[in-house]
Amino acid sequence: SINAEYMGEGFESELRELNSKWELLLTQKNSMQEHLEILGKEPEFFSGDDSVGVRRPGSVEEDLGMRSGGLRYMTGVISTAQLGLFERLVYRVTRGNMFMRTAPAQNQFEDPATGNKIDKTVFVIFVSAQRAHDKIKKVCESLLATLYPYNIDNREEVQKMHIHVRDNLADLENTIAGTESVRDKILMKIKENVYQWKKTVVIEKSVYNILNFLSFKGQTVVAVAECWVPKNDVGRVEDALHEAERSSGAQVQSFLEAIETRDKPPTYFKTNKFTASHQGIVDSYGIARYKEVNPACFSVITFPFLFGVMYGDIGHGLMITILAAIFIWKEKKMLATPLNEIIALVFGGRYILIIMGIYAIYMGFLYNDLFSLMVSFGEPYWMFPKDYADAKANCDDGYLVWYGANASNVRACKKQNGSPYLFGIDSAWAETENKLEFMNGLKMKMAVILGVIQMTVGLVLQCFNHVHFKDTKHIICGFIPEVVFLLCTFGYMCLMIIIKWCVNWPQRMLNNLSPPSLLETMTNFFLTPGSVKDDRYLYGSASSQNGLQTFLLLVAFAMVPILLIPIPVIEYRHHKHASYGQLQHEDETNEEDPGHKDEKAAGNEEEPFDMSEVVIKQVIHTIEFVLGCVSNTASYLRLWALSLAHAELSEVFWNFAMMKTLYMDTGYGFMAFVGWGAWGGATVGVLGVMEALSAFLHALRLHWVEFQNKFYYGDGAQFVPFDIEKLIPSPHESSTDE
Repeated sequence: SINAEYMGEGFESELRELNSKWELLLTQKNSMQEHLEILGKEPEFFSGDDSVGVRRPGSVEEDLGMRSGGLRYMTGVISTAQLGLFERLVYRVTRGNMFMRTAPAQNQFEDPATGNKIDKTVFVIFVSAQRAHDKIKKVCESLLATLYPYNIDNREEVQKMHIHVRDNLADLENTIAGTESVRDKILMKIKENVYQWKKTVVIEKSVYNILNFLSFKGQTVVAVAECWVPKNDVGRVEDALHEAERSSGAQVQSFLEAIETRDKPPTYFKTNKFTASHQGIVDSYGIARYKEVNPACFSVITFPFLFGVMYGDIGHGLMITILAAIFIWKEKKMLATPLNEIIALVFGGRYILIIMGIYAIYMGFLYNDLFSLMVSFGEPYWMFPKDYADAKANCDDGYLVWYGANASNVRACKKQNGSPYLFGIDSAWAETENKLEFMNGLKMKMAVILGVIQMTVGLVLQCFNHVHFKDTKHIICGFIPEVVFLLCTFGYMCLMIIIKWCVNWPQRMLNNLSPPSLLETMTNFFLTPGSVKDDRYLYGSASSQNGLQTFLLLVAFAMVPILLIPIPVIEYRHHKHASYGQLQHEDETNEEDPGHKDEKAAGNEEEPFDMSEVVIKQVIHTIEFVLGCVSNTASYLRLWALSLAHAELSEVFWNFAMMKTLYMDTGYGFMAFVGWGAWGGATVGVLGVMEALSAFLHALRLHWVEFQNKFYYGDGAQFVPFDIEKLIPSPHESSTDE
């Protein structure tokens, strides 16, 4: 570091000296170029009045004012930006008794201070009075206009001066080029060392910053550092201390010991390149408390799965999977290459993307959706008979009995001796008119079931937190009533969905039992309990279903006061007993040690207990949970909405961009090519990018709001170890800063 400082000072002094010389040379060059601009003008430019006689000029060195035919004149150069002001001032100081002619300079001039190019203008002014001449000279000085000698009466002298100035300018340009060459060599030397200098400065600055946190005790000035260390890395820290002692030749031994503290430890999760992106998503919401359940362990699977539910399509999922696979394949090469900001963002989530793509493909097989087209993976379970004879020969007898007198109008039925479709949605649905209605109901019910399952898992994880922190009151008066309330209401709704799927409705409809509307059933469950009709019950009988629903509703309502009342009472009693025990202990201690009271006052003080605050907090939590069960369950319907919208949008693109252009094609393939391009562009741009981003954000919201708020506080502090390697800029970053 000392050598770097000496080298830097040496380079700095050389550069300052060279820059000052370069600025001086450039100023002289500009002056010579300005003089050449004047000397290079034609004689007609300097002719004021042809009728005026000519006399010999006075002394040039006197004031650069020349005389010709009884008139005094001066020539010079001024910045074009100042020309307008210059003309007005000259006109005013001479009261119009002057003759002025201007012409733009042929070349631009470089400003030594800024390096910018400046346009300038050549001028000549004729006046008759000496006083006016002096005033114009002062105006020129104020506006930084430069005056140069020019002999109007002696053209030969002008030519000689032109040659002399031009030769001097050529020599000066060679000198400037040599100066710039020397400066470039010095800058190249600096460039070779600048990264190492930056690295040295960052290391020293970071080390000194850490040393500022150390405390020094004792007469021998012992440095004491208090820090957090992961338990698994204690041995590595001790080895590092011993290695530092050995390499530095320290005479005093360093040692590491654990101390007791009331400070909350920071949170540290060891990650790899696969789990780091998932942990980053959770950390964006909030850092986990110390030893709190980490949601990233579950979101590794649930996050891409919910994305796949909304984005389920074999083709679209394959696009994302291939893109992520390419990023992973080219990982080392891309890490060493500077990337565009957007590409770098996508590349950073490559391991999330590949799982998202795999789940999208899986759900695409489940939905039987390939770019909005259904694919047959086996023999369909359903058929569409052409006539009654076909239906009688191939349809299941139960459907013929179900249709009864209208059996001749059988339009769809299950095949005789058929087996359910191999996997996912039966491909026979592709030819039906009510495909959208069927998919709408299926995806809506599936979204509700997935939502209730994930919220229940969130409550179970809340119980794990309470068990770990030995918080019994929140287990009995928090977790249990919450999970009972959720399962007695929306858990029961999920059970009804599954039961309705499993019932043989054609057989039951022969007994005049119609399938009930689950939406109506759940509405009556809360508003009019016991109102299930005799011909629309789902299981058992109408009376048994009414009894069970009434019982579940009463149990759910009974959980509300259990959530609301016991916890504030328990906390009040606990605080009361703790305060009494603490006062008794302090009295006994003060009798033995009178100085203990002052030490206690100087120590950490606990926050005062406020019963009203505890009650208000519990009331808010209870209301939030009860209403949240409804709103969170409804929020999971976004799984249904986005999945349905994705499928329908894909179908619209296929039908209108691809199929219509195929029908319009005349056999040359031009319209087919246009349609394919439009469909491909819409698929990649809208479905591949915008829809994927939308599904990603909605999956993120479901995890942050609906799932994590059941158990995750996210108010911890992150463990940030001192790592010099992360502080050192890469060579690429260093070259970019330059």
